[in-house]
Amino acid sequence: MKIIFNFIISIIIFIYGINLFSKSLESILGKNIQTSLKKYTKSPLKGIFLGTFITSIVQSSTLITIITIGLVNANILSFPSSLGIMMGANLGTCVTSWLVSLLKINSDNQILLFLNPNTYIPLLLLIGLFFFFKKKKRKSNCFLGLSLFMLGLNLMQKSLLPIQEFSWFKNLLISLSNPFLGLFIGIIITCIIQSSSATVAILQTVADSSKINYLMTIPIIMGENIGTCLTTLIASINTSKNAKKVAISHLLYNIIGTIIFFTIFYLCFLLKSQFLEKEVNSFDIALIHTLFNFFSILIFYPFLHFFEKLINKLVK
Repeated sequence: MKIIFNFIISIIIFIYGINLFSKSLESILGKNIQTSLKKYTKSPLKGIFLGTFITSIVQSSTLITIITIGLVNANILSFPSSLGIMMGANLGTCVTSWLVSLLKINSDNQILLFLNPNTYIPLLLLIGLFFFFKKKKRKSNCFLGLSLFMLGLNLMQKSLLPIQEFSWFKNLLISLSNPFLGLFIGIIITCIIQSSSATVAILQTVADSSKINYLMTIPIIMGENIGTCLTTLIASINTSKNAKKVAISHLLYNIIGTIIFFTIFYLCFLLKSQFLEKEVNSFDIALIHTLFNFFSILIFYPFLHFFEKLINKLVK
């Protein structure tokens, strides 16, 4: 009951923070910054590079997608311009899995701590309070809103963090042999933890300490890409139509990509491909995670215009 209560409180903080951030950002920046933003997202390819670069720094595709929703909601960024950023954010988040794999980073590592956006929550709060006492309400609300929705995101992850320590949780990952069950578990776990990077990191930890194979691993990785969309859907509540389009496009992008690759994977499963029985380690998982998101971009990129039309028809 305590876990559920903490989770609900974190959602309230999260939604309030994103709304405060987007509204204050709109009042501060107005239309003056639109030209600059359009310059860096003038084409989907530039947006992909921008999304990948920024996400690789902050190590949170959810955070970047949510900020994008805030910018679209504030009428600073157009919906079409957001598509490239959203796709790039999915690829950029793979950096976390490579850090876990190559550097064996843990929560006490100073490099990870420095790059983690949650580290800057106290600083953002202080800046917000500074502007508040200076009676600069718009700037104060911008920093306070930014810190609150980051805090809400962090609290959502931590409120259900104890579930990661349950023995049945790890046993569930290890015992998976049904691809559909693996896909479902990947979705559910990420929805609960609210972090695709955390799901992959847990999977890497299990792989380094237990014997799991490609058959168990690949569906979970595909599932976590869908599960991570829950946070962006929550962030789009009480936002503009275009902001909702960003959240829906994020969901459909991951669902369609998963359907394509899961179909290929399931054919390999039916044909009883031997590679599926091979054991994986944290490096293999990081590689699978990266390849999935990279090839999703390659497949979608030529059809972005049609994808945009589809979203426009769905969200009216």
